[in-house]
Amino acid sequence: MNDRIVTVFGGTGFLGRRIVRHLCKRGFSVRIASRHPDRGKKLFGSDDPQLQSVEANIHDERSVADALAGA
Repeated sequence: MNDRIVTVFGGTGFLGRRIVRHLCKRGFSVRIASRHPDRGKKLFGSDDPQLQSVEANIHDERSVADALAGA
């Protein structure tokens, strides 16, 4: 597993899903930033240690900063 965390905004969408899967296959830890974090857990499973799903709204500067913390 890679030490780096990649945050993907829109990770539950059509393109974002594919990006998340690709990054996971490459060994990255992925943080899925979405308005509905439960969708990320449903799509990718909540028990994968490589994945984290957090709530974020691209129009809210604070939630974006929180989603990017440590990435």
